[in-house]
Amino acid sequence: MVQRTLDEVLEGRHELSAERILVASDVHVGDRYQGHEPELLELALELARDQDLVVLDGDLADPRAGDEEVKGFVEELRDLASEVEVVVVPGNHDTVRLVRRLERAGVTVLARKYEERRGRGCPPGHEGPSLGGPKRLEVEGLKFLIAHGHEPCGELGLEPQEPGNPVAEESPMPKRDQLLDNYTCREHEMPARLEEIARASDADVVITGHTHCRFLGSFGSTLVVNVGTTACPATCATCRDPLNVGNVCLIRLSGSRVRAKLFNLREARVVERERVRVDRRGD
Repeated sequence: MVQRTLDEVLEGRHELSAERILVASDVHVGDRYQGHEPELLELALELARDQDLVVLDGDLADPRAGDEEVKGFVEELRDLASEVEVVVVPGNHDTVRLVRRLERAGVTVLARKYEERRGRGCPPGHEGPSLGGPKRLEVEGLKFLIAHGHEPCGELGLEPQEPGNPVAEESPMPKRDQLLDNYTCREHEMPARLEEIARASDADVVITGHTHCRFLGSFGSTLVVNVGTTACPATCATCRDPLNVGNVCLIRLSGSRVRAKLFNLREARVVERERVRVDRRGD
């Protein structure tokens, strides 16, 4: 089991071997404001046990969650990490205290620290500093970039987003200096923004979260995934598609082929599929 502490992973290369990967995001344990659906989390953890690698892309627990709720969640991840490699990149709701507990539970946390919280979307009760990506991971020789989405857009050399939908335009609290504005919707600006992230990252697989709006697609030979939300009922504020809620992404690696499907836990069915053939440089 590969495990690194928060201080050890601020920079560096992280290599894993895994052919079956589950991606989950925006779980929001103990969130009384946006909500949390524990039965969806349990279904996700059940599926996770059949994988080689589980990637949890941020907003795992609300900073105002009760200690017993967080303790129970960490114990579930401890059990999972004893069987499967578990990697976390924190989101704007996740705290250093939560990260330390995850590390003690055997979970690998990849994160940057942003001492300046302004614009990073930390909710009330968050003691700071804000944590997040983007972080790089190598799996079976393929390059993964994982970012929750609240990180400064300058981390990948991108400009702030222009509002592309009426909800974003009217928002009194835009977060356009982030990689993904919290109102970014796949019906408007999300495809173009994710393509920018894919090109800037030079990765084979890009994983994001934060928007609660699902996306599965590819740009060239780069697979791009945003599950929407795995266990939080607060869906995208723009399209309000109920199929944004209750998703995980199952990724299968086989040589230069990458297959992915968004699986909806509520409806027990595949929502979307995508396949790409990775351009392995140097092959």
